[in-house]
Amino acid sequence: MLQKIINFTKKYHYILIILLGVILRLAWIIIMPTYPETDFMWYHVKGVELSQGMGFLNGIYPYYRGTPGIYTAFRPIGYPGTLAVLYFIFGTGFNDFLVGKLFNVVLSTLIMFLTYKLAKQFFNEKIALITLALYAFSPLAIAYNSIHCSEILFSAVLMLSVYLFFNKNNPVIIGLLIGYLTLIRPIGMFIPLIFAFFMFIKKDLKLKNKIVYIVSFAIAVGAVVAPWLIRNYIRFGEPVFSTNGGYVIYVNNNDYATGSWSDPYKYPNSPFLKYKWDTGFDEMAIHKLGKELAYKWIKENPGRFIKLAFKRIANSYFLKIDDIMWSMTIDVNTWHPLTYKAVFLEKILYIPFYIIVFTFIIYALYRFIRHKKTDFITFILFIFAYFNAMMFVLEGNSRYVFPLHPIYTIGVAFIIFEVLKKLFPDRLTHS
Repeated sequence: MLQKIINFTKKYHYILIILLGVILRLAWIIIMPTYPETDFMWYHVKGVELSQGMGFLNGIYPYYRGTPGIYTAFRPIGYPGTLAVLYFIFGTGFNDFLVGKLFNVVLSTLIMFLTYKLAKQFFNEKIALITLALYAFSPLAIAYNSIHCSEILFSAVLMLSVYLFFNKNNPVIIGLLIGYLTLIRPIGMFIPLIFAFFMFIKKDLKLKNKIVYIVSFAIAVGAVVAPWLIRNYIRFGEPVFSTNGGYVIYVNNNDYATGSWSDPYKYPNSPFLKYKWDTGFDEMAIHKLGKELAYKWIKENPGRFIKLAFKRIANSYFLKIDDIMWSMTIDVNTWHPLTYKAVFLEKILYIPFYIIVFTFIIYALYRFIRHKKTDFITFILFIFAYFNAMMFVLEGNSRYVFPLHPIYTIGVAFIIFEVLKKLFPDRLTHS
């Protein structure tokens, strides 16, 4: 029996790594009593309210309890709607946080498996194992499991979509998944364009087949997104995707912008204050005003906009990478005593990680421009370009980067393997 276990482990060693990754994630959510704070409490509370049939309601910090009859579209319904299904099944209440955390562990398991499979498919077994080990034992990837965040669900659906896209590639199934993906995080609302564009530039398909694929894909995406837009048209008079858009673009494009999040209600003579009250705010009015003021400011301050845009990118990857802190909130606006050390560890570990990511992206860009490659590496390049374009205009935030860690880790593992191959050619050249 023992020999069978040993033989199985040798043959399927990736399963052992995934199992260890799962154990570490379970241990973390047991040891660290993370209390949902800010956005994460919003997601949890909206999930509970939906599960109890109260509707998708507007609410404000710190508990975000909704006011009956005051509806929200501040964030898309994808993640809180998913939580609502789970909460309905398991009877989760406002003060019960375990189900959301365990759901993250399930999603993380799927991410680890798909990351390994993609790395093995497009590179080799050794790169796949390096990729899997890096992600499975990543402190940040482990810590995120105790947060009620949309990032892990977004990452799981993205990785599943990418895996199916490069394997089964049924346009309807991919379209349904990408439609769901856009409803999980607003930053993903234009991501269907990446899949459509990649299909269009593929060299091994006839134009007719490309058109049929893209049309089928678009219809499937629309079928998922349309009910949300129709609901918002009924509630707000416009088929708005998210009323958070104007808020975010204004926060990051004004005289007081810092290149990352700041509180617009605390700006001198804040234009938003007139639309806020004790139990909520007029999110459509703020959305419209925010867009108007931001576009006006960008037009009048193009030089400052460009400087802020590059600062947003720098903040996201190097200057303000502190998202691990959100796994260490233990009450309202209260952090675990070890938070400072955890943030320091994140900077030490992930600044080098991001430097390698950028090295891989330069390599991918060279291949695409010089050799016109349209393969998996090019697809990673497109993903990188899309999300960084969004951050360039919107907000510098390491939370926008984290959902891409699995796919970026594949690139990091590739660079590490190539360096090791140069250092130890006799051992790795023939891998």
